[in-house]
Amino acid sequence: MTTTKKIKASDRQAIARKVMTVLKKKYGGSLPKASRPVLETLLFAACLENSGYETAERVYAHLLESFHDLNEIRVTSITEIEQVLAELPDPDWKALRVRETLQHTFEKHYSFDIDALKRKTMDVAEKRLSEIRYLSPFMRLYTLQHCLGSHVVPIDDQSLTVLVWLGLVD
Repeated sequence: MTTTKKIKASDRQAIARKVMTVLKKKYGGSLPKASRPVLETLLFAACLENSGYETAERVYAHLLESFHDLNEIRVTSITEIEQVLAELPDPDWKALRVRETLQHTFEKHYSFDIDALKRKTMDVAEKRLSEIRYLSPFMRLYTLQHCLGSHVVPIDDQSLTVLVWLGLVD
């Protein structure tokens, strides 16, 4: 039986600082700010999860170019959407999340505009986003952070694996 040693908070902070210094040196500062509508931010977050930013931007642009409009994506098969998202990891899950997000939005609002969430409280916005089936925690948190200014940290599976490996989280 192996036992893991509990790392003190100050040691975790030191590790995090060192990792951030290395990452900033290699990848530069923060990501560019994109001012997308709430729904488009959700769709972009599906592309970004477990992917690099440039790849997500490219695939997201390809998604929008491949279909006439968001309604066409909504009524398209998951297999067809998956083919457009093929460059991303788990394109089948991402295609399902994209289509379900569009289905939910259209069925609830009869449009593809959910920017009214920006005027809601954080609790209400989070509750409304949690109503969307198959929405990943990363997509929800990324949207809350980028559209509503919430102080949350969207972590995808790959980032979580690294944080666990470094001993920064359980």
